[in-house]
Amino acid sequence: MRRSAISAAAALSLAGCRDKLPAPVPPPAAAPAPVLAAPQRGDVACAAPLDAPGAREKLRAASGQVRIGALAGLKDAEEDNVAHLRRLVAELKRRGAEVLVADGDLGDNPDEQETLLGALTESGLPVLAVAGNREVRSELDAAEGELRKKGARIVDLSHTRVVDLGDAIVYGLPGAFERRQLHSDGACIYVQKDIDALAGAMDPKAAPAVVVAAVPPRGQDAKALDVSEGQNMGDPRLGALLKRAPFGIFGQVWESGGRAIDASGRPVRAGTESDQLYLNPGAADHTPWPMNDGTIIAGQAALLTIRGKSAWWEPVWVQGK
Repeated sequence: MRRSAISAAAALSLAGCRDKLPAPVPPPAAAPAPVLAAPQRGDVACAAPLDAPGAREKLRAASGQVRIGALAGLKDAEEDNVAHLRRLVAELKRRGAEVLVADGDLGDNPDEQETLLGALTESGLPVLAVAGNREVRSELDAAEGELRKKGARIVDLSHTRVVDLGDAIVYGLPGAFERRQLHSDGACIYVQKDIDALAGAMDPKAAPAVVVAAVPPRGQDAKALDVSEGQNMGDPRLGALLKRAPFGIFGQVWESGGRAIDASGRPVRAGTESDQLYLNPGAADHTPWPMNDGTIIAGQAALLTIRGKSAWWEPVWVQGK
């Protein structure tokens, strides 16, 4: 995760009480207590309605399978890191990636975001970008706009919520799942109604659904995608999406990266076909990061291949130069 653990979602309950007053004087009507928890709907600037103009786009025709290069945690625009990201993207492209997913931690300001996303778009591959808990919506829009002026094909999953890849359909859920996770004023959260709307949009008769979110689902044990400091830190509400989407890409909890599970939480080994596969590609940033298994990994990505109703994944690393 981004150098700090995601805290578990906290529920806020409000209990009212009434004082007993002597008859026959009735008690005064009590004004409803204000609810200070997360809002009941997301900001349309963060997650466009699924029926909004431009909320759906077809990116490619079906060809029998699709290969998705998954990167997350791009993080900083230092020269060494940008060079490392270019090598990761080149390796993904060499292995047949046809589209890239940039899943959260895309840079802390517009200059960083333009540089980091530019390291992906200069490959010529289309890039699907999803904001996490750091990206200010207006700043990320500006950075992406500059890249489009240069000919980049970049699709932001805050605005284009559903992307048809022919052999799979990507559904984006941008933002953090509670306000305390936000690292920047103007960054976004999603709420329950956003989850419900996305789940309702998934057509079981269409191509397989791939949900892409910066936040992983809440796991049950140490094999999950969301384990940080021995605790499961993901969003427990995302189970509703996993019931409809057989595949998914999640980020943010970097020490649990480089692994995949099925809907029951069982690990899916690299290269193993599965009809359910949820992937945490790990942080692409070149900074060495301690993993939950005790190893140290400096920068990783993953290739997700979907063919028919099954999928498999492979980790991608590159050596520094």
